[in-house]
Amino acid sequence: MKNRLTILAGVTGVLLGLFLVGTAWAATTTVSLTVDNKFVPGSPTIEVGDTVTFTWDGGFHDVVFADGVSSGTPVGDVGTTFSRTFEATGTYPYVCTVHEALGMTGTITVLVAAGGGGAGGGGGGGGQQLPFTGPEDGILPIAGAALVVAGSLVLLRLRRAG
Repeated sequence: MKNRLTILAGVTGVLLGLFLVGTAWAATTTVSLTVDNKFVPGSPTIEVGDTVTFTWDGGFHDVVFADGVSSGTPVGDVGTTFSRTFEATGTYPYVCTVHEALGMTGTITVLVAAGGGGAGGGGGGGGQQLPFTGPEDGILPIAGAALVVAGSLVLLRLRRAG
């Protein structure tokens, strides 16, 4: 009976650890640049550490952020991609310089990560963002790794004893 409980504790530690390590993974949001000169979605909300990948679905476009980060020279090749990872909260306005006068603009809103994986994108909900009061983001993967190691050591010790 004692060995069964020890095995259960070891397996639980490993599984819980893997879950906690997995909660810290960032998300990727895709924004399409369309043939009718739009960013879709135009203003996604993401979390710190998430990546936005811009994908050319048609038309002749570029992506230029107000802070100077750019996809480079405008291109018209369907399937072209440009990605940016956001490491700080804030708003990041961007435009297609070729079609800015036609309203091809957008803004990425980056919020504090809420302790789990990335937000995945989509438009903002219009509600107020509550402050995050949980543990720091870095603690979950560390705790998860510690549980994986502890659970593995318990299982290894049982195997040697048995």
